[in-house]
Parts: sequence; structure tokens; C-alpha cells
Amino acid sequence: MFDIHSHIIYHIDDGSRDLDESLTLIRKDYAEGARAIIATPHYSVQYPTDPVRVRAKLATIEEAAASGPALRLYAGNEVLYFDSMTERLQSGDILTLADSHYTLIEFYPEESYQVILRAIRNIRNAGYRPIIAHAERFRAIQEHGLAEVRDLGAYVQLSTEPLSHKGMSGLLGRETRFIRKALRQQEADFLGTDMHRKDHRPPVLRDAIDWIQKNLDPDYGAAVLQENAEALVRDEELY
Repeated sequence: MFDIHSHIIYHIDDGSRDLDESLTLIRKDYAEGARAIIATPHYSVQYPTDPVRVRAKLATIEEAAASGPALRLYAGNEVLYFDSMTERLQSGDILTLADSHYTLIEFYPEESYQVILRAIRNIRNAGYRPIIAHAERFRAIQEHGLAEVRDLGAYVQLSTEPLSHKGMSGLLGRETRFIRKALRQQEADFLGTDMHRKDHRPPVLRDAIDWIQKNLDPDYGAAVLQENAEALVRDEELY
């Protein structure tokens, strides 16, 4: 699997606390089934992250992890959307995913639907491809669904951890039900662990991979697990 959403870079945001923890997260993600990871530290107008520092720390992690399993690492950002975001994309202050035209965006959980739609239009009009991070968390998207945001040109990343939950469908949480429905309707494009720390949001993948392989069309399952993210790295439009 290709994990496009993670906070494995230490001393940058609320993710990894040191190099050892970064390596622990990477090894755990590999053991769960990941073979490539995009590091996406938070970026907001209040707390911008330095792209030079992000790349330097990722290089340190790569060097330290070189003796371990073969796992590809890429740089990016998870951006809390703000109106001048596109200017910072164009200046290079915000890192796109794997140096492509794809950018990972998030919103406040209670953000209005109109703001989400406006963000997609603004990013698309600037020549970039927005991916909505952990789309299952936003109330407006839960209420309105994914069809319109996808029609406007947004891609959708869903989280693996809620997908792994077990139980009768009526007893599963709202996020789990949303994710499974979106996947069954083929309305998601990417998956991510959103891993932060070994004791807070550790990577959870294996059960999610198993669920996808058992419940989805094989071609679509392969696309959402790996192939779409490989196209992202090649900077190709998916549709």
C-alpha cells in the first residue's frame, strides 16, 4: 500500500517526537503493509512549516532508515486551507505531494460546505489538484456526500484506521460507515494512516487492506491502495 498522509518527520508538528520514533513509525507502517509513504507535516497560516527544514529532516530519516526495509519516502504538507494558500503553493513555501501538482488540504471539522467548495475551485483555478485529507471527518462532507466535491475536481483521501473497525454495521461509528460506503461507491482515490506517534494515532493498515481486498472490485481496490498514488508521483491526472 501507498500511505499518502503521515506525520513521521520529528520536531516539525504534533507528530513524531524524535528520530527514533520516526523510524519506529516507518517500521510499523511497513509491517502493516505500506511500501511508500508521503510525509505531510501540518501547514497553516498561523504555523507555517519551513520546506527546507522538512526536506532536510526527511533526508536524515531516509539515511537512518536505509538499512531497514525497502520503503520509499516523499515530502509534502497537509495544509489547513486559507484563502492565500495558492500564492504560497506557487512560491514553494507549501510543499506539494512528492513534488507533483497534488496538494493535501484539510479544514476545521465544522467548516461550511461553501468554504470547502470555494477552496476546491481556488486551488483548481491555480493549476493544482486538491486532495481532501481524511474526508470522513468533516461534517459538511458527511452531510452532502462526495459527488459534488469530486465533480469540482477534488480528490478524496480516507483514513485506514476507522476502516479496520469490526462489528455489526449498525453499531459501527459514523466515520467507519462513511468510509465503507464511499469505497463501495468508488468515491475515494487515496488512503492514509495519518500516523502521528507510536502512542497516538499509530499506523493501522493491515485490517483495512484485508477489508478492501475482500469487499471491493479488485481493480478499484488496487487503484485506491497503490496505483493512484503511483500516478500522483508521476504527476498524472487520475480523471
